[in-house]
Amino acid sequence: MSETGEVREAFRRASALVADHRADLDQAVHLMAVHAWVGGGAPRFAAELSRHRAILQSCLETALTEISRLVVRHGMLPPGMTSVHTSVTSMTATSSAFRGVDVETMNALVCSLERAAERMSDLSVRLHAELAVLCLPTDPGWDVAHSADWARGQARDLKRRLSWIQRAEPDAWTPWDGGVVSSGVVGFGFFEAFAPDPGMAAALLRRIAAGDHTALMAVVALQEQGQDPGLAARVHTWWRGLPRGLREELVSAAPQGVGALNGLPASVRDRANRLFLAMEKTRLRAESARLTREIAESGRATMFLPLDAALNALRRIDIIERMLTVGGAAGHPPLLLLSFNLTGLGRLVVSWGDPDTADTTVTYVPGLGTRLDTFDDGVERARRLWQQCQTTAGGRHVASIAWLGYDAPQLDPGIISFGRSVAMGGAADRGAGALAAFVDGLHAAHVPAPSARNVLLGHSYGSLVTGKAAVLRPGLLADDLIFVGSPGVGVEHAGDLGVAPGHVWVGEAGNDPVAYLGRFTADPGDASFGAKRFLVERSVITEAHSSYWNPYSSSLRNMGRIVNSQYGHLIKPEPLKQPQLLMPELAPPEVRELNR
Repeated sequence: MSETGEVREAFRRASALVADHRADLDQAVHLMAVHAWVGGGAPRFAAELSRHRAILQSCLETALTEISRLVVRHGMLPPGMTSVHTSVTSMTATSSAFRGVDVETMNALVCSLERAAERMSDLSVRLHAELAVLCLPTDPGWDVAHSADWARGQARDLKRRLSWIQRAEPDAWTPWDGGVVSSGVVGFGFFEAFAPDPGMAAALLRRIAAGDHTALMAVVALQEQGQDPGLAARVHTWWRGLPRGLREELVSAAPQGVGALNGLPASVRDRANRLFLAMEKTRLRAESARLTREIAESGRATMFLPLDAALNALRRIDIIERMLTVGGAAGHPPLLLLSFNLTGLGRLVVSWGDPDTADTTVTYVPGLGTRLDTFDDGVERARRLWQQCQTTAGGRHVASIAWLGYDAPQLDPGIISFGRSVAMGGAADRGAGALAAFVDGLHAAHVPAPSARNVLLGHSYGSLVTGKAAVLRPGLLADDLIFVGSPGVGVEHAGDLGVAPGHVWVGEAGNDPVAYLGRFTADPGDASFGAKRFLVERSVITEAHSSYWNPYSSSLRNMGRIVNSQYGHLIKPEPLKQPQLLMPELAPPEVRELNR
């Protein structure tokens, strides 16, 4: 073989090494981040693990780049470069006075590190050989070898720690919930003195375990602020460490708090919320009957206001119950009730499919004018997206969440107030904290899976909420961000949102007036923003802003493909075959149809 052919063949082998080894440490990073280890030395270990993952990928990129340059020096065209970067969306371990490990997940972490060390050792030898033969610097091979040694040493150290915990706290290794030995969570030192944390979450969790159910709502209030990225992980570990009987007692005695607590399993939240919904229905029926009798007997007009409030709450319960009856029917997964609130504008969070076990989870964040009374439309949008995703997902399972977890701006006189106006960002600031905390909970409660994906879809003002949440959790919120009908997401460039390049998507329907506002910083639809545009059909101006979920539409199919990371299968615009009308709503029906 000629020297030129040898160089080309070396590049091919190096590309194969990149594809085979770029994700060697991804599973360990994911397992660490999804609650394998919380508190203590977890943050330092997580940072070191991420650093060695970055070293691995940097070494692969350096080697491939050097060989590519050699190809060019031999008179050939630059070869196509294999990407060395992978995405691991999960929650970073955070500092905490609470120390705990999920033993089963920790054992998986140890095994993952051992496998990675073995694979990287083999990679270092092959990488060194490829570069040496070509008379190129062999530093990447040596650096990978050092990272392999680090992974091997950490695996040994973690094994010793687990063995020590088993000897120190043998009771923590007894079977729970019918599981096998060592499947539980060890939270050593949890019921001893705590150092104060910023939100006193540790003390509140201790009070709940001691029987103070009122502390549950205090933790819920803390999580609404979204200031503590590690709160949901600590809540999840705390819940797993409670005896089964105490968990059942909390669900029965305080279903409102349990149902709203981020980090708990979705099935637990669903059960608690359904119980609370039934309890509220019974209470409100009794209250409305009492108020009706008192009005009839006394004729006091002051009773009408509380009666109206009780009847309105009952009407909202009926709305939620009707939604829940659809789940599980006609091939659909059960509709899980993850959160609700009957007061004010109302709150509702439901999921088509179990986000704890889904391979891909997508969360839809609605915008202007959304309230509980009309959110059946939002739940239907989440259902359509689930259905669209599932048609092309192969064997992967999808969970599609409709998240009304904030007070969206309303088209009423209150729109002039700072907190609710679509022209202001106050509602988005508060909603972003709640959304970030909710996604923290999705990560914390998810069954560890290295290939699991998380996607957020913001519509209208909900895209601003989503953008602000991404800024609160840079690099941790989602694998992909999708914005449709967006007036702006609160940043100047897609790169400010903390997701990997090329994973911010924008869809704008023709004639969507909100999409062209650019009210909140830059317009995401502008090329200068740096997002990827996907095809959305043009629509009449009165329908454009809500057209993104139309059945069989290009926009719905494209969103499904993005959620499933099938980026190469997006529907592309067809070449124009006739003039396009700027105002299709003014054209005759037959012409309007041609321009869709």
